[in-house]
Amino acid sequence: MPQTRPSRPDVLRVVSLFSGIGGLDSGLELAGHEVIEMCESWEPARRVLAEHYPDVPIAQDVQSYTPGMEYDVLAAGFPCTDLSHAGGRTGIFGKSSGLVEHVFRIAEQTRPRWILLENVPNLLGLHSGAGMDHVIGELERLGYRWAYRTVDARFTGVPQRRPRVIILASPTADPSRVLLCEDAGAPAAPTDPDTAGFYWTEGRTGLGLVEDAIPTLKGGSTLGLPSAPAIWFRDRDRGHRLALPGIEDGEALQGLPRGWTAPAVVPDEPDLRWKLIGNAVPVGVGRWLGEALARHGRTAEQHCPVPHDGTVITRGKKWPQAGWGQDGTGYRSQVSQWPRREDMNPLAAVVRSPAPMSFRAAAGFLSRVEEAGRDIPDEFRRDVEDHLRLLRPRPKPSWASSPGSRRRMQKQKRANTKPELALRSLLHRDGLRYRLQVRPSPELRQRVDIAFMKEKVAVDVRGCFWHACPEHGTAPKANAQRWAEKLQRNVDRDERTRLTLTELGWEVMVVWEHEDPAVAATRIAEAVRSRRGAQEVATHPVAS
Repeated sequence: MPQTRPSRPDVLRVVSLFSGIGGLDSGLELAGHEVIEMCESWEPARRVLAEHYPDVPIAQDVQSYTPGMEYDVLAAGFPCTDLSHAGGRTGIFGKSSGLVEHVFRIAEQTRPRWILLENVPNLLGLHSGAGMDHVIGELERLGYRWAYRTVDARFTGVPQRRPRVIILASPTADPSRVLLCEDAGAPAAPTDPDTAGFYWTEGRTGLGLVEDAIPTLKGGSTLGLPSAPAIWFRDRDRGHRLALPGIEDGEALQGLPRGWTAPAVVPDEPDLRWKLIGNAVPVGVGRWLGEALARHGRTAEQHCPVPHDGTVITRGKKWPQAGWGQDGTGYRSQVSQWPRREDMNPLAAVVRSPAPMSFRAAAGFLSRVEEAGRDIPDEFRRDVEDHLRLLRPRPKPSWASSPGSRRRMQKQKRANTKPELALRSLLHRDGLRYRLQVRPSPELRQRVDIAFMKEKVAVDVRGCFWHACPEHGTAPKANAQRWAEKLQRNVDRDERTRLTLTELGWEVMVVWEHEDPAVAATRIAEAVRSRRGAQEVATHPVAS
């Protein structure tokens, strides 16, 4: 039997889908609402939820879940994996982001008073706005009025530039009065800031340099690789001006209490706290939404002017930053990404335990920036170069067994080997175009030899000795233990690369130097064309 709803109209009962670690839910509860059911499939996140919401039922599979209690708000920060710049960009019908269909299924079955959705801004523009077209079309099919708005999490006082799209819908109320009434406007840029955040793994595609804040925290890898941006401390001692935030700093940058994600860690599993944090909704965003919903419940319809210029939203194109509508018609809103301007917590105060960036990390960052020809502030470049001078390790003595062995090792090519050149020539002759020596994802430190970026096919051309070929690998007798350890590290690195790329939706194809390049080229071409055809079908499905 459904439980009785609270008598106060401004207290709402919330069912949370794709709950993650409860960032959105924590914010809604801080605003006075009650989360009564959750649904989350990922076990590390479920451990966090179980610790902090011990009395709330947590379902596991959204595909078979239906709420068992009467409720008011269906909240869902549905997966952005197929929509974000860092993800696959296959769109709203991708394997992960396509789970949003179960939001509509549950809404159709239970008819909540409010539907609250959260996702990345790329939802508005990817594939000419196809994702937003679908979401809004489904809400209208269910008879819901809708409004949406892009907000920057900095409006809540956290020093993290994190734009997100919030969609609110109701079958009876006007959601634009909840979502679009408040507008403080973007603040002036900080003058003389002591800190700036930047992406240190994405020098080719985007630096993300932002004053007195960090760029968006990202989910990172399920292998536990850190995903936090770096911080440039202008006023700190040399050797400490480039640093990385600690895990509890990451929690604070999302508005979560320090130690919130500690229950995720169990023995014999990778530490996945960074991924959990990067996927979270900032608590302050949930609190603002909860307060706006509560205010609406107390005052019924608010009579506020919703900023707009009368521009009708044209579907099939990129959607504007904010808007509202119903029954097939929508209007652009001119609100900013800053509903409020809460006092900003200084980045240096939030990040309490930064670790100096390693020489390897700083050198890789500067190398990628220079390779891409990106301009960075002179003062920033000087501090990066100074950091490298201070941390540069002393060269290790060679452990080659003889001067001749050392010379042979130095002559070994890392790229443009004969097998690779032969393979590339055959692929090019077959009409295939590719990129060379690229990092397909910022989550990956290693580069792949040949990459088909759109089709997400990576080709790793391996030498039989250096990668311990199961057929032709040899074991040197001199310094046997050192060689065994070195070759095993290569094997382990190859496997980590394969797992990370596979997790991100790539097909990894290994070509050994002893293979016939013509046979390998045929195998690669078939895989590339197969994935290309599958993408075309997914993007332009044929009506049945």
